[in-house]
Amino acid sequence: MRNYKKTKIGSAILLVLLLASLFYTKFAPLDFNQLTLITDSKGKVIGRAPFPPSKHFWLGTDRNGKDILLLLLYGAKFTLITAFGVALLRVLFGGVFGIFLSLWAPFLKKYFGDFFLIFRYIPSVLIGIILMLPIVGGFTDVAISSIVTYQIIILVFIGFPSVTIFTSDLMDELLRTTFVKSSLLMGASKLHIVRKQLMPYIRSYGILFFVQQILSTLQITMHLGIFGYFLGGLNRGGVLGFDRPEKNATLSNEWAGLIGQNFHDFVLIPWSVFGPVLGFFFVIFIVNMIKKELEENMSGMQVGKKKREKNREAKTASFSAMKQGMFDFVHKL
Repeated sequence: MRNYKKTKIGSAILLVLLLASLFYTKFAPLDFNQLTLITDSKGKVIGRAPFPPSKHFWLGTDRNGKDILLLLLYGAKFTLITAFGVALLRVLFGGVFGIFLSLWAPFLKKYFGDFFLIFRYIPSVLIGIILMLPIVGGFTDVAISSIVTYQIIILVFIGFPSVTIFTSDLMDELLRTTFVKSSLLMGASKLHIVRKQLMPYIRSYGILFFVQQILSTLQITMHLGIFGYFLGGLNRGGVLGFDRPEKNATLSNEWAGLIGQNFHDFVLIPWSVFGPVLGFFFVIFIVNMIKKELEENMSGMQVGKKKREKNREAKTASFSAMKQGMFDFVHKL
């Protein structure tokens, strides 16, 4: 039985982080411990936001005096749910279409690959910017639900071709195996082969695809946030809302938006950017750890399968040799 210790620990950490963010309003302040001024006993101002990291604010505060650590905890649910949801939709749609291409429409695979060849040469973030520009490129009165739905569709579309082609290549390789060829020769339907013979491989690789697409989604959302394309659209923000011209701000406090809205203040208050980047680094590190363990276990499974096949062939060869040695053939004169 395979050991998935790192996967279990990493998944538990991400689940705890997600639950803590979902129940943030039950145990944490909604104003994010906002503190704009510090005065002494005589009422003299001795400190003004933003405050650097300290024992009171572990990651410091933003220009409005809000605790960055609490902002990260509140926005974690939007970042994680988006990454998990987009990755799941990519794997579902791309995987199903990839299986369809290999089994029922192999003649379309070449045209599909040629049509999406552009995705290999143009950065994904540039495609996302171009497609999101009409909706997220400025302040609009469009409902947040419509903006989020449109953004999720674009994020799924960006990763759809790679998942489809990878799944189709995997299916082509599996269809060349002897046990699948034997089933086809015996008259088994393609749907039966998928359900009974290929499903264990599809489940294993599907989990690996899912984890890989989580990393891809986190990466592209962070890049889009730097360019000012926040999940849920733009909000008018600034120092206590009085900056002129008005600056872009995130509505949901998701991590990519926190990076983007504070990016221009990086020189003055670098901790306002380092905090969200640290959050991304933490989640990406855990997901990448899970991915590597899955790859190692799958590689070990393939090596074990090859060894079993070699042992089976060796046993067959020895049995054949033994059968030949059991009889003496006499030539009749």
